Amino acid sequence: MGESRKMVRFEKELAELNASWKYKQDRDQYSSKEYWKIMKEAPYIGDCEDYALTLLWLISGKSMLKFWWNLLTFKAQIRRVKTKNNNGHAILRYGSLYADNWTQKFVVWEEMEKLGHRPFLWLYTPLEVALKLFIAEFIKWTRILQKK
Repeated sequence: MGESRKMVRFEKELAELNASWKYKQDRDQYSSKEYWKIMKEAPYIGDCEDYALTLLWLISGKSMLKFWWNLLTFKAQIRRVKTKNNNGHAILRYGSLYADNWTQKFVVWEEMEKLGHRPFLWLYTPLEVALKLFIAEFIKWTRILQKK
């Protein structure tokens, strides 16, 4: 199956995410500079890496096992880019196509470049993704325990 045919398969997942997607910075939502989260139910509120992680989780059939398999086999990657404003930004690469909260669909890299995206320290390794997700959970549980 070609890449473009695979991506047609993911239109349902994109539609689910985009239907209730709302951008909100980590500082405003979690009072934290960085807080990586896989949003598992609507409404989907987060920033660029949350969008990329959630989209990967959705196209992995809402399976954490498939999510991690896609990352560990490099079928999928969370990539770092710089935007035209020189800000850091996270995007999802799946196969040879890319998606982010700006495009809200899968596109070829040239489309990302038209938006002003350019590679920057190019990818988060699966270990980095795991650590960032773990740190967010640690922050969450620390705050819960402090309230008790």
